[in-house]
Amino acid sequence: MQHPAIARAESVIESLRLSPEDYVPVAPSADVRIQGDASNVVLARPGLTARLSVNFGGARGCRLLLGAELQGSLQIGFSGDSSLVVIGERCVLHELQIRSKQAGDFIAIGNGVTTTAKNTWISGAGAGAARPWLIVGDDCMFAYDIVIRNSDAHPIYAIDGGRQLNEPASGVCLEPHVWVGEDVKILKDLTIGAGSIVAMGSIVTRDVPRASIARGIPAVATPAHGRYWARNDLPRSRERALHFHRRYPPSPS
Repeated sequence: MQHPAIARAESVIESLRLSPEDYVPVAPSADVRIQGDASNVVLARPGLTARLSVNFGGARGCRLLLGAELQGSLQIGFSGDSSLVVIGERCVLHELQIRSKQAGDFIAIGNGVTTTAKNTWISGAGAGAARPWLIVGDDCMFAYDIVIRNSDAHPIYAIDGGRQLNEPASGVCLEPHVWVGEDVKILKDLTIGAGSIVAMGSIVTRDVPRASIARGIPAVATPAHGRYWARNDLPRSRERALHFHRRYPPSPS
């Protein structure tokens, strides 16, 4: 059965590849450590040069799909059966830790995503019966000391009846071309719109509209229409930024 968040991922990741036939098995090596049951698979497209540590723990039937030309250093841990993590093409992910903490998890990272240094992205910890997802769209750029959580990590229960009160309602989605500054925390049940900037030290607790600047604790978004950010001043970089602006236009004020 297809995960309900796949359609959302396909809307923000161009040519999302989920078919195992598009990949080949990855063998352990000096740069690739894989631990866990043989029912789990690690598959990659050509050009894998990243240092990779994958620990499936006691999970079974999980898939890790790695796009072409993946660079950097990643630690990926699984805790639940039948989970899927997919990383797109041409990503440069330095010191990224992905912690999948639930069965049936879905984590999708788009094409051209970069992390400068330490990032920790956690999915499903303490989520109860919910199955929150984590989606990062194409060309998102992350600084360092950034945390993304799609749940609260520890459950809170009602005294009467024992119902969990803080189950996540959906997931976390960063649309394409979002710039996330140093020491940012992104919390559950929200979308950060395409072309936005999240300022250093902010804690994001609610949706950020497209083409906005979000800053503060909790972060407050201010429209930044009529401008765009680029990774550098090269024409190719500026044209790519404008491509995302045209494809994901901001809503009228």
